[in-house]
Amino acid sequence: MPTLPRRKVAVAVGALAVVLGAGTLAGYGLLAGWFDEGDVRGTTEGFVPTQIDPGDADAGAWPEYGRTPERTRANGDLRLGPPYRRLWSMDAGSLLEFPPVVAGGTAFVATNRGKAFAVRIANGEVRWRRNLHGVVASSPATARAGGRAIVLFSTMAGDVIALDPDTGGVRWRVRLRSPIESSPLVLGGRAFVGTKDRRVVAIDVTRRRVAWTTRVDGDVKGSLARLGGNVVVGDYSGRVTALRASDGRRVWRTTSPGGALRGAGRFYAGPAVAYGRVFIGNVNGRVLALSGSTGRVSWVHQVDDYVYASAAVTDRTVYVGSYDHRLYALNAVTGDVRWSADAGERLSGSPTVIGDLVWVSTLARTPRDGRTIAYDVRTGARVFTFPDGRYATPVGVKDRLIVTGVRTLYGLAPRR
Repeated sequence: MPTLPRRKVAVAVGALAVVLGAGTLAGYGLLAGWFDEGDVRGTTEGFVPTQIDPGDADAGAWPEYGRTPERTRANGDLRLGPPYRRLWSMDAGSLLEFPPVVAGGTAFVATNRGKAFAVRIANGEVRWRRNLHGVVASSPATARAGGRAIVLFSTMAGDVIALDPDTGGVRWRVRLRSPIESSPLVLGGRAFVGTKDRRVVAIDVTRRRVAWTTRVDGDVKGSLARLGGNVVVGDYSGRVTALRASDGRRVWRTTSPGGALRGAGRFYAGPAVAYGRVFIGNVNGRVLALSGSTGRVSWVHQVDDYVYASAAVTDRTVYVGSYDHRLYALNAVTGDVRWSADAGERLSGSPTVIGDLVWVSTLARTPRDGRTIAYDVRTGARVFTFPDGRYATPVGVKDRLIVTGVRTLYGLAPRR
């Protein structure tokens, strides 16, 4: 068999090394995100500057997760700044993964062990407790059915349960037979939830039955939000879908931008709707702004790790936390960073804006090391730190800040 000259062998070996090296470098680049699409800067096209709830300085209620049906998680007119007096605390006995809602002087909250509580916000007295027989990984919602007030809880056992707010008695239960992590969205006599078997379900709260069911492309973990006459939802296929609230028909669907290997990612966070846009974070490290009318991408901002947290939106600013330890304040028009702050730990729960403070809680490696932190909305300067917190951030009504710790609910009041 003829042999190649040594020089040709050396050249061939060198070429092979270059190819292998280039392949290794390219593979590393794919993993590192070198070839990701990255940021897309937005413009004023489709931006509606007046289309947002202004807040309420005399608010007596925080009726559902995110305060408004648009899930903006903000009341910029409510002033509840430090220093504070701690008025009371209530040990719930197990993890409080989501914040309470407040109505009629009472906070309603549930635990990962399926215990629901009604707590007087004046003094922390437990009015009633109820075993829901299923893990609760969401906030409840207050509603009215047939002229009577109810509190709606969704459970991982697959139930939506309506309780009497005064007694905790069960008014009714609708069984969807799939775990529900999304907090109920209440609109016009209906409650909307998503399930882990890829459904969005509308429940008639007066007739106590399912009004319609629509399949989406992935498991639904986050809560839905109102988008005009539609509802909008993100799912674990990496898609955001707008559905007609009246009958569940699809209006538009958008697939998340993604990198070469990360792809469309998954939406654990729920959407927030404001200014004619839908704002939502993805575990592929992207925060998106979508056109509310078409679903087209208005802007993309890429961060360095997962975004599990739903955004808070007010005053043309989108606040969102990431597993990269940072809280970002993004320009709602362009997606540009106004400021970012290092919280020192992962941020898994959704920010809340109350007055001129934006609140987050830290997902510390050890639960007892978690904190609840307030930043100045204008500068990102740290203003206040509370020595408990993990997933949920505070909610507020006039003269009361309700802080959710790992397993404890606290009532704070500003010092006057």
